[in-house]
Formats: sequence, structure tokens, C-alpha cells
Amino acid sequence: MISNIAKSTIFQRIWSSASNAPTKKIIYDQDRDWTWSELLWRAQAYADALECVPVTSIHTPIVPILVNRKGETVAAILGALIAGRGFAPMSVQQPITRIAYCLNALGAMSIVNPEGVEYWNGAEAEKPHQVSVRENMDVKGLPLQPIEASQEKVLYVLFTSGSTGEPKGVMASYGNIENTMLWSQDMLTWSQSDVIGCCTNFFFDISMFDVFSSLYFNIPIAIYSQPAELEKVVSETAQFKITSVFGVPTFFSQILRMGMLGDSRLSSLRRIVSGGDFFPPAHIVGWLEARPDIDIFNVWGPTETSIVNTMHRVTTKDLPALRLGRSAPVGKMHERMSFCLIDGDGSVLRLPNQRGEICMLGECVTQGYLGDTERTTYAYIEIDGMRAFRTQDLGYVDEAGNLFIVGRMGSTVKVAGYRIDFGEVESAAVALTDVHLACSVVYEGRPDYGYRELWLAVEPKNSEAKLDIYSIKKKLRAVLPLYMVPKRIFVFSNLPRNPNGKIDRKAVLKLALTQIEL
Repeated sequence: MISNIAKSTIFQRIWSSASNAPTKKIIYDQDRDWTWSELLWRAQAYADALECVPVTSIHTPIVPILVNRKGETVAAILGALIAGRGFAPMSVQQPITRIAYCLNALGAMSIVNPEGVEYWNGAEAEKPHQVSVRENMDVKGLPLQPIEASQEKVLYVLFTSGSTGEPKGVMASYGNIENTMLWSQDMLTWSQSDVIGCCTNFFFDISMFDVFSSLYFNIPIAIYSQPAELEKVVSETAQFKITSVFGVPTFFSQILRMGMLGDSRLSSLRRIVSGGDFFPPAHIVGWLEARPDIDIFNVWGPTETSIVNTMHRVTTKDLPALRLGRSAPVGKMHERMSFCLIDGDGSVLRLPNQRGEICMLGECVTQGYLGDTERTTYAYIEIDGMRAFRTQDLGYVDEAGNLFIVGRMGSTVKVAGYRIDFGEVESAAVALTDVHLACSVVYEGRPDYGYRELWLAVEPKNSEAKLDIYSIKKKLRAVLPLYMVPKRIFVFSNLPRNPNGKIDRKAVLKLALTQIEL
């Protein structure tokens, strides 16, 4: 196993790994394998091309990169860093209006487009200049190691949407990400036989954990070509001998739903890491029972606090609670990832089992939202003399120090005078025998009268199954207060997902509205 490693900067680590084994394969994608030497020279080509691109801001010289599922994206990311810039990943899966908004927020007139994809059709804003990169000449050795960046320098800007849907550019520094990498050493073990399977998009923060874990710990990364196509996922897991996958719960839930856990092509897999959403207890049980040889980690962390902050390895000790439909903990506090809970008045809650908003503290807290002083001032605060971030996630810590997530401030809604948490309703539905996934939404029937209804959409375990809505309602009435039982229930063979693989609540409501006559 890799021993605990003293703190050192990212370029030192990359060039040390590459110098020791320049021909080691460090990236696998659908088109080719990349050695350390090939990756660094290609990255250097991007860095050289960026020398001709003017920096629009001294404070945030950020390079927008149109990402894809190729090693070329990693080369472009590393090239931006070598050039002394940060980077902002974007994707053609996102609306053009969103990309234009993000470019404007960055003050960027240029974009790196590794595949030369046409993506600007229909956009009113002026199309940005495309950064061109020459093919590498025959080279020997390695390019020169860049000068190390300061810990405070912006490493990347990830645009995430809040409740308004307006993109927020989260600025993460070199120090933020290095803190995450150093923390992860105490959470996960790596060996030189490991291969990371990247199943998320490169504009989603989980993918950044994959990329920097690969670069930082010298662990090859295999980029799944089509994460939504499970047959491809299983085939490529075997092809690249993938051992560790970090994804959203729906990714792992679908593998369970399709009955693929017993497939021999998944025999190399020794660990899954689930984050970004709630992993249904019944699905964790399914994984534990079908593949006891695989370590399951339930994790949590917002983009604003450097990707992931807590990890809990699920074991058989968790089974009794999971079988009762109770969520698994997401981990404990660590010296590099400290947190506290606050009440509605902002006072710190210091006793076990007190529920409040989780605030992350210290080095994991990013630099704020790009160009948005108002939001930064609200969310980035100080607690007990430490820099803090209000996550808006609600939770509690038990007597043993385990953190449990119970919901999100935005997921608690008021219907007919009662406060209802979406997560509680969805957990009750997923615990039913024939339900695979569930999503709660609120229908604003008569906003002028304040009339609202709680609706529930479910995805059956068997996509061809015909679920009895009345039976589902009857079973929910047995476990939920009457005011929490959905007014309407919809059955969809597959609940719509967003580009990050999470269930798209807005799309679910839109789809539900097409199924009824109001």
C-alpha cells in the first residue's frame, strides 16, 4: 500500500511520478492509452498555445475548457495549470445560454475546444475564439517542471446552480484541493495495481476528485466512454481492470437494478464511493449482500468546500439500521475537514443529536463565488475565528461522532401548513418492495391562493412492471403521517436525470404535468 505522504505541491508530485516511470500508462480512454510522457508533452502543447491568449483578469486568469470524455481533456486541464492559469470546465451537454453566461462571468474571449466540437449554434453572444493546439513533434524526456503556484491561487472555477438556476462560479485554490488530497490519504488506501474509473462528467466536482487523485497519487484513471450505458460500463470495467469508482447514487443504483452485480466482468472492482445525493438504504443493502468483497463508502461534501468532506465505510454493523430504511452516516470530523452545526439564529450546536445546518470550517472552504459578493458574503462566514461555509445541508452528529444528513434547507417545503421533507417521503417510497427510485415535487396549483400539492414520481425496480398507485398510497399511509402522503403518484419507467446523473426534480414535475389534465 501507499504509505502516508508528507505534504508536497502538485507539480512536484506529477514530475516525480513521470520521471520515475515516463512510459507508465496514466490515462485510458475509448480511443487510446496515455503514458506520463505523452500526457505531459500534450499538456505542454496546450500551455504553449495559451501563452498567446491574453489574460483578462489579473485576479482570476481562468481558461474555459470545453470538456469531453477523453484524456485530451485532462491534458488541456494540466496545460492550463502549467501556463499559470486556472481552468473552468464546460460541456456541450449544458445549454449554450449557460456557457455564454459563464464565459461572460469569467471575462473570457477564448475557449479551449480539444475536439473542435461545434456548439455555438443559436447563441446570441459573440462566439469565443478557439484556442488551437499543434500536434506534438517527436519528443524525448519530459518538459520542464513548472514553477509551483501559491496555495492561494485559483486552481479551478466550477459553475454550479443554486435554487434560482443561475450559475455560481465556485473558486477553488491549490491549497483547497491539496487539503482534500491529503485528507483523502486517511480515508482511502491506494495501491499501484489500482485503476480509477471516472463515471462523471468533467464539469462535475466528483470528476475533479478522480483527476487529481490520479495525478497526485500516480494512479491510472480510466474514463468510461458512456456512463449511462451499463453494458459499456461493465465491459470497460473489465477492459481497464478498474478497481475504484466514485459516482452519484443513481449510477450504482442502476447497476443493482439491472442485476449486473454478479457479472464476472466486475470482478476487478474492490471499492465504490457514493456521493452527491442520498444513497437509498435498500440499495446499499443490495450491494452489501450481493458483493461483500467490495468496500462501500457513503460520502458527503459540497462543491464550495473542495468536493468531498466526510467518508463512511459501510459495514455489516450498519445493516440493521439500513434494513429499517435508515440512512447510513456519511463519516466523522477530521482535523483537515472540521465542521459544526448551527441553528436558525447562527448559534453553534454543541450537543449530540441536535439538528442544524452543517458548516464546514478551515482549509477546505473555497475562495467564494466569482464576481458575486452578495452570495459570497451570505454563505462564506466566520465561526469561532475560522473561515466557514454554510452548506444548507441539515444534519446531526450522534454520540459516536457520526454525521448524518437528514435533508437540505431547500428540500423542506410547506404544504397545507405542514413542513414536509422530500427526503423522508422518498426514503419511505424506496423502501417499498417494487420501487427502485422516487422523487417528490410540489405542484403549485393556485399560487394566488397558496394552494399546493405534494406529488411523488417513482421508478419501478422492473422497468416493465405496472405498479399499482393505490397500493403504493396505502403502504405509504402505514408509515407516514397523513399530511406527508402524496396527493398524486406517477410511475415512470425511468426518472429523468440531469447531466450529472442525479434525478432532475424540475424535469420530473414537467413530465408529471404532461400525464394529467388539470
